[in-house]
Amino acid sequence: MGDSTDPAPRITDLSSIEPENFKFRNTQFLRADGHHYDNPHDESFLEQRKEIWRVRNGDLERVLEEFPTDRPLPEQCALWIHALVGKHFFPDGNHRTAIVTLRKLLRDNGIEPGEWSTERVKRVRAESHDVRREIPLIHLDRLYETDELYRVWLQFFGEVLPEEYR
Repeated sequence: MGDSTDPAPRITDLSSIEPENFKFRNTQFLRADGHHYDNPHDESFLEQRKEIWRVRNGDLERVLEEFPTDRPLPEQCALWIHALVGKHFFPDGNHRTAIVTLRKLLRDNGIEPGEWSTERVKRVRAESHDVRREIPLIHLDRLYETDELYRVWLQFFGEVLPEEYR
């Protein structure tokens, strides 16, 4: 990868993830002991699970189909988070679902994501929550826009990805 004839590392293969993978990962956060899953309406586990699995596969498929495989890696990472967090497909756990699926995609594309400090992730997630409240709703036709939410995550990935990927 250090050779100038080698293409820069990117996520180009998304075949290891299907729409159900997003739902499965999010459901795991709902089940997990020690993980907080917001439940403002005091819904039962089964009601919350139904909400997760009610998300249309076609909508999640758009996340995969429209992913920009030609962008530099830090931008790809920021755009992935933007799509999943910005659209807010699930009742809760969207940041966690986005991060877990992104790390899987990175590894599946031969890219070692490195260590991301839990404290640093918590800080950027809090900033991301604040920014998301201030921007217009993200619709399916704007999953991969470059707005303030994208910029928050681009800065994060510019700091946490291993040097050879920035």
